[in-house]
Amino acid sequence: MRWLIGLLCSAAFASDQDALLLADETSTESVASRDWFLSIEGAWGRAYLDKGYENTQRRSVDFRLDTQLSTDWRVVLADRLDGFGPSWKTPESKVNTLKEAYLSWQPAADMALDFGRINTRYGVGLGYNPSDFFKEGAVRSVVSVAPASLRENRQGSVMLRGQKLWSGGALTALFSPKLANEADPEAFSLDWGASNPRDRYLLALSQNGDISSQFLLFGDTETQPQLGLNLTGLLNDATVLHAELSTAKEGGRFYRLASGLTWTSESKLSLGFEYQYDGGAKNAAEWRALQAGPLQNYWRYRSDVQSRQSMLTQQATMVYARWPDLIPQLELAAMWRHDLIDKSDMAWAEVRYHFKAVDIAWEFQLNRGGALTQYGALPEKRSSTLLLKYFF
Repeated sequence: MRWLIGLLCSAAFASDQDALLLADETSTESVASRDWFLSIEGAWGRAYLDKGYENTQRRSVDFRLDTQLSTDWRVVLADRLDGFGPSWKTPESKVNTLKEAYLSWQPAADMALDFGRINTRYGVGLGYNPSDFFKEGAVRSVVSVAPASLRENRQGSVMLRGQKLWSGGALTALFSPKLANEADPEAFSLDWGASNPRDRYLLALSQNGDISSQFLLFGDTETQPQLGLNLTGLLNDATVLHAELSTAKEGGRFYRLASGLTWTSESKLSLGFEYQYDGGAKNAAEWRALQAGPLQNYWRYRSDVQSRQSMLTQQATMVYARWPDLIPQLELAAMWRHDLIDKSDMAWAEVRYHFKAVDIAWEFQLNRGGALTQYGALPEKRSSTLLLKYFF
């Protein structure tokens, strides 16, 4: 059990070590593994609306290359193409996401310098990450509401990143320049306006221990510097506590928080709970006023918040469960989100069976609430999807 808990703690700060291939962290399996990954996926489903239903289809191609060019140089390339509807023919039916494309130079075993498009991810929250400062505008195509999918299947930002490691800790410094003013929805656009809308910088200091910690300083050309803090620690052999906090000053200083715990059984069943708070989102009175006002203002607010991957209202909770080996090769996952301001809910569940080169999965999603609540306003009231994924 301790190995699993330790893995959860160390994974919380993995973003600081993405570019470092240290010999003492390389397992036998990773040495023997390929340096490329390719999968194709098909999804067929039915979404139930207020009036009737509609059939849904999706086709996806996901590719990743992570290989050494020489002893000191490494290249990473990751791209995903999603097609929606019955064909690829119309422009709006497909979306390509260049997730990563960068070079990494490792002049020493404990140092790395990276340049290019990098999907840098921060935060220890299960479903809300207030210290993930580069999530704004990153998602071009939503293929699942699962938090892991939203963090993985997004475009990175063009940046220069330097990293220094020592025993149990890491220091990261990065700069991401402005490349364009507006996002570009074209299918094969590199979308510089979404990934690099302004000059941004970030410093992150991480240290592992009984309580693993990470301190972040983030700034850009439009807002005051923001601070971030991530903490994880063991409550006992089976339970990990986590807390993620960030500050912002936009018309007044406020805080964002995600805090909770994850309990893992000997049979690998994990149950997690998280409380989420965003001081910059709408409180109960502001949310009611927005719902009662012009609809264009309501939907404009929702669109803006969605692009920033932030919270619509100030308070929410999330419960998450995952059982990777209920029986060999069978994995279960489920999530329930509850808005504490308008009392609406979203439930999601997945059953996935892993064959040698194929995954078969079934997903179900339910959105419940009043007409203009966070989840009740979504057009799909419930949906069911069958997925088939082939790994080359």
